[in-house]
Amino acid sequence: MSRCRSNNAWIVIGLLIFVGSRCRDNSAPPRTGRTAEAPPRDTREIEQALLPVQEAEPREGVAAAIVIDVSGSMDDRVTDAAGRRARKIDVARRAARDLVAQFSAYANEHPTETVSLGIFEFSRREGRPDCRPIIPMGAPDPSKADEALARLDPEGGTPIGQAMITAKLALDATGLSRRHLLLVSDGENTDGYRPDDVAQAIAKRPDAEKPSIYFVAFDIEARRFNGVRDAGGLVLSASNAKELNEALDGLIRGKILLEK
Repeated sequence: MSRCRSNNAWIVIGLLIFVGSRCRDNSAPPRTGRTAEAPPRDTREIEQALLPVQEAEPREGVAAAIVIDVSGSMDDRVTDAAGRRARKIDVARRAARDLVAQFSAYANEHPTETVSLGIFEFSRREGRPDCRPIIPMGAPDPSKADEALARLDPEGGTPIGQAMITAKLALDATGLSRRHLLLVSDGENTDGYRPDDVAQAIAKRPDAEKPSIYFVAFDIEARRFNGVRDAGGLVLSASNAKELNEALDGLIRGKILLEK
């Protein structure tokens, strides 16, 4: 008789443990998906931030905003064209000078076509906008570019999404028909809006506003920007100076400065 009572007691204890474990599982289901990463409020804020500040008169021509990461990690080193170790910011500076020279040559060869180029730097710094024009949108000028690019200095975080918004608004203000946003970054977004959310919001804008978006992942895996690619952007990778120059040259000659 005592053995039966002992067996029954163990059965009851087993049932209680089973039921308790089921209750714990049901009370805390696993979180899946992206709902925690991108709340609807952020999406609405991005859409509002992308609205053109003022309506520009539409006109034919090409406008390009070159956006360069100047966060602290750009002080790290990669292999330069001569096979030496050089700071990434210096490699990017030289590549940007080449881009300005190409735009200037194209403008000189096509005097009847309007060509507008702006160069922007971005990083999170106290008391300063996240994205700042170092050369405002306008006719490409290599001499002004050399002076402005010489002042690039790496420091701070990496607000990629905000940089995209600032560049897009600058392109809007030109009113030009062919708009291109080219961004070079060596890191993932650390501050503000995520770049894939901004790219998705840009894709929803009217066709006349939407720039072509190109990302060059410099010394970082291109897959880090898969969200930008999925929203319609073109993402390329470059691990050193040679690859960066080749990527930028391919974009300029094959995508941006195309003969009409």
